[in-house]
Amino acid sequence: MTKKHSVLLKEEKCEGCTNCVKGCPTKAIRVHQGKAWIKEDLCIDCAECIRACEYHAKYTKTDQLTKIEKSEYPILLIPPSFYSQFSAKISAQKIKKAIKNLGFEEVFDVADAAAALSRKTLDFLNNNSGTYISTSCPVIVRLIKLQFPDLIEMLIPLKSPVELIAERIERKLKEEKNIDPDIFFLTPCPAKLTTVKRAIGQKTSFLSGAIGVESIYQKIYESLEDIELEKEENNQLMTLATIWGSEGGEESILKSWENINTLSVSGITEVKKLLDEIERNNIPEAIRYFELTSCANGCIGGVLNVINPFQSQFNLEERIKNIREIMQKHNIDLKKKDDEFYNFALSEKITADNVSKLDNDFKKAMQKLEQLQKEIEILPGLDCAACGAPDCKTFAEDVINGRASRTDCIFMLREQLGRLADDLSILANELPPVMASKKEEADDS
Repeated sequence: MTKKHSVLLKEEKCEGCTNCVKGCPTKAIRVHQGKAWIKEDLCIDCAECIRACEYHAKYTKTDQLTKIEKSEYPILLIPPSFYSQFSAKISAQKIKKAIKNLGFEEVFDVADAAAALSRKTLDFLNNNSGTYISTSCPVIVRLIKLQFPDLIEMLIPLKSPVELIAERIERKLKEEKNIDPDIFFLTPCPAKLTTVKRAIGQKTSFLSGAIGVESIYQKIYESLEDIELEKEENNQLMTLATIWGSEGGEESILKSWENINTLSVSGITEVKKLLDEIERNNIPEAIRYFELTSCANGCIGGVLNVINPFQSQFNLEERIKNIREIMQKHNIDLKKKDDEFYNFALSEKITADNVSKLDNDFKKAMQKLEQLQKEIEILPGLDCAACGAPDCKTFAEDVINGRASRTDCIFMLREQLGRLADDLSILANELPPVMASKKEEADDS
């Protein structure tokens, strides 16, 4: 999994339970011979298996601080959700300075690009008909590419905030200071790390790496008491777009500017239900924009965050309240900004992931399809996951591909044992020919 994905597996810790199998939204996980394995083509790095695994057999490996030691000019991008990990009483300026003290030359707020993207999104919706889906959550984009290819045309063709600001910073430093920076992202989830390796809608990512929140949170927290700010640092203002860090943040920004019908849904299970409804045309056409996030509660619910999402939500709401008061006091309008330095458009078309083939050879694929139908008819259709596959159809695919056997299904095994018991019972009442002939002779005498 290391080449394509950021959700990894420690086989030695796997106890063979099927919690991860049941919770995987794309049916990417199997448990055979008592150990889990992940089918790479189906994984979208949503981290649901990390949440579900009680034995910590699923994990993610992000970049460590040691990586920046090799960089001449390391930069860290801070997502809006990161501020939810601290009380609103701790200023953003203190947090930033604590991060710089870890060895970064500069730190930037992704929320600044989020504000710019919100402005561009509103402009796009006002100049284009139809309904669109946000591309800011990479898990949702991968889910649509994999399971809802007909909805790809609904993905708004704009970069995510983190790619927007990374590109802008890289270009600005090269032009103004002739510096080639290494730009890292402080990520709350594995999916953002995967975008560094496999960018969506662009040839390559503008990021050099991603550092998990949990790997540096404690270092930052412990150093806050010793941080002293200069007067000019205290005067730095945060953008209201910091609200992007929680569920409905993007929606609230758009609606604060214009009466536009938007819908925000978080949590991969609920998002899948919604996408099913969209695919069936069961959603009112009046809805122009969908803000969808894989993690429940939005990015504050990311699996790499430290603070629980409910406390995080409270912290972020308090911080946003303070930002609103400052903006009103200084008469700052979030909508009035110059965004000409951002390059919003995706450079490449988003395409579907073709992973449905049973075999690369067409003739063999047709033969396997026929076998698949027969296997499905034989299986009980209970989708219990006791076999180690999420449902009977997936289990049937594993059987015809040689990854499992029918007797892995406890119902098929019980049926086979029943037939075997019947055969043994019949055999138990029959005598071998030699013994039978002696018994007949004894009876005659």
